[in-house]
Amino acid sequence: MIEPNSAASLSALLSAAARAAHELVDRPPHLLQDPDARALCALFEPSPLSYQLAQPEQPVLATARISTAARAGFARAALERSGLTQLVLLGAGLDSSVSRGFEIDTWVVDRPEVLAWRAELFGQAGITDAAHPVPADLAADDLLPALAAAGLDVTRPVFVAALGLVMYLTDGDLQALLGRLAPLPGGSRLVVDSIVPAALRDQAGRAYADAITGSIGGREPWHCTPHPDQLAGWLQDAGWRPEQLPIEADWVPEPFWAANPQLGRNRLSVLVEAVRC
Repeated sequence: MIEPNSAASLSALLSAAARAAHELVDRPPHLLQDPDARALCALFEPSPLSYQLAQPEQPVLATARISTAARAGFARAALERSGLTQLVLLGAGLDSSVSRGFEIDTWVVDRPEVLAWRAELFGQAGITDAAHPVPADLAADDLLPALAAAGLDVTRPVFVAALGLVMYLTDGDLQALLGRLAPLPGGSRLVVDSIVPAALRDQAGRAYADAITGSIGGREPWHCTPHPDQLAGWLQDAGWRPEQLPIEADWVPEPFWAANPQLGRNRLSVLVEAVRC
């Protein structure tokens, strides 16, 4: 087995564990079901799920669980509404939750070593991964030629999702990435999640930020945490019209919070859906 050998792969594994735990420890209505994540976690001993299962109400673990489920659920809802048949996952890691159950062609973009690790783990877990791998440095590489070479039809609208990615880029890298996606045709859609700046976080959001940034030894720090208005401006400058920018906890349906009163909300992230003008 290829073990996590970088901050990116460790972050991907922790995110998979959080998605997997959601259905196991939180009360319905669930935001997401991710059997692939559970199968991947079962390959490890001890399982990264063990922390979530042992302390489901621990604030940092609970926040990670709800955040990973919410952003994937948000992306799935937007994808279903869109009716688009081409999906690109940027910084895909071990995530197959967005495309699960859809008849859709999918391309997964990440660092070469992360994609190799993904393929190894999916094979060992018996998970069929029909997604096309596209090795790339999201901060530097020109994505559209690489995606076209992997079979993406860049003349037809594309649904692009970047979940758990924005905070690891710099401001300049994110603006450049949005610009490199600008040649996609009108009707293409983009979903991202973004951490708000420190001044906009509540106490729970600040506590989670302090804990999570130290959880992997500082090897993958947060860089890009724009104000939502600033992020909307960057999107518009690159030709993307924002349609939704809810605070993540506000997007989560009220019946979920009512069924899980032990879980706290926070104001740490926004979810963004934009359309190519």
